[in-house]
Amino acid sequence: MNAIQGTLAAAGPGVVLFSKSYCPYCRRAKQALMAIGIVPVVVELDLRLDGRSVQVGLLQLTGQRTVPSAWKGGKHLGGSDDVVEGIAAGLFDDVPREEAREVAEAAGLKKCGADDGIACLCFS
Repeated sequence: MNAIQGTLAAAGPGVVLFSKSYCPYCRRAKQALMAIGIVPVVVELDLRLDGRSVQVGLLQLTGQRTVPSAWKGGKHLGGSDDVVEGIAAGLFDDVPREEAREVAEAAGLKKCGADDGIACLCFS
């Protein structure tokens, strides 16, 4: 739970996606957000040593078993369809655009693939 809460706190008003690097639904959500200029903080659960326990924590918090688990400003939104529908409905209009990258880097979050066991910032 600490990894989840710490990541959400570090992201502030931005968007967090708990994801798996090989998941097509996760890829869809990332691409949809990036298409409107939002660089989400992405936690690739399959690249973390504690990824399984983080996913269990997400299930306990949200009741959602699948990824992506999308969050905005610390509040759970749902999965890939919820992200796409939220974009269409203007849900993300108030989210900072490119500044999200600077916020994540200032919080000490790393690019995907960093083998340090903390959340990663995904640029792809």
